[in-house]
Amino acid sequence: MNILFLALDVDLAIPKGDSIHVTELTKALAARGHRMSVIAASPPATHDRDRETGTRYYSCTVRSNSAVLRFCLEIARQTRPDVIYERRLSPKISFVLSRLVGVPFFVEINGIEQEASMLATPRHHAFRSIRLFLRARMFWRASGIVAVTPQLSDYIARSYRIGQMRIATVANGVDPHTFLPRDRDEARNFLGLPHCPILLFVGNLVPWQGLETLLHAIPAILENQPGALLVIVGDGVMRSRLESLAANLGVLPRIVFAGMVPHDVVPLYIGASDVCVAPFTIERNQMIGLSPLKLYEYMACSRPVVASDLPGIGGLLRSSASGIPVTPDDPKSLGIALNELLNDPEQATKMGARGREFVLKEQTWSRVAERIEPLLSRTVTA
Repeated sequence: MNILFLALDVDLAIPKGDSIHVTELTKALAARGHRMSVIAASPPATHDRDRETGTRYYSCTVRSNSAVLRFCLEIARQTRPDVIYERRLSPKISFVLSRLVGVPFFVEINGIEQEASMLATPRHHAFRSIRLFLRARMFWRASGIVAVTPQLSDYIARSYRIGQMRIATVANGVDPHTFLPRDRDEARNFLGLPHCPILLFVGNLVPWQGLETLLHAIPAILENQPGALLVIVGDGVMRSRLESLAANLGVLPRIVFAGMVPHDVVPLYIGASDVCVAPFTIERNQMIGLSPLKLYEYMACSRPVVASDLPGIGGLLRSSASGIPVTPDDPKSLGIALNELLNDPEQATKMGARGREFVLKEQTWSRVAERIEPLLSRTVTA
């Protein structure tokens, strides 16, 4: 197939979850023989990806909807796609573009509007009911919708009165060739980290990640392991608040804020760790579930995971026997589980090995592409 992939709000040069998802999924689809044309806010930092993957990237720098539509229409006329695939909660561009060029469109949904309010982003609510009605009309016109969790699929079906048969649930994935087990000592030496018990968090520093809960658990960790270190890889709006909280708790000297690092360096940080953490909050995550990249990346690197027992996480950790699910928003529960694994390296090693075995079988980006491919091809060949 010839696929036009719209990721209009995604800066592929910044190694965040949305850019990693788009880059890896398009690469996996290209590896399966599909011709990929990707329109994003900016292309990946490594410009040789075009040659490596057979994917063509276009940078859309205009802002108004009309200008974006004109830009996408020009690319669509050049590339002659069989199908349009847009990653966006409001697929207005693919909706109009589909009608103009006469090809079907699909929508991929990864979150909900609640995230904006949690980040204190101002929203205009005066015409909310009209906006939701128009969005529902666009969803009804789509040939299909892809959501990353069953709970998000249910939410979309309820909110927009769409039949469940038109919504496919396809979880996120991981590249097991980039995220693979590393020698712990070698990784620490390379990164300049000390040889001590290390806990690791990777991700955006935003409210729903639960990092305040993690910081409140650190005093109990230090009582058990006085030399332990928490490494936080990532950046975001919560950083200054987290640094202040760590100082108030008296644990700032045992925390490394590594900031944002290149995506290919993240496996080294995971390899340097003893236990990886994903302390998601109930707010936002209970309702729509989770399919977090960090979890699959931790597992692919053979590291045990302690994570909140929420939809998409608890069942995964139990079925794969790769970590310990804990009560969300509960520092005590989190601290007990982390101490358990720090005190039992043999159990931690076995959990890590089972995690990699699981993702190799179920959660690679190649498997994700295999699940999305038939959804698109059925429409194209119909």
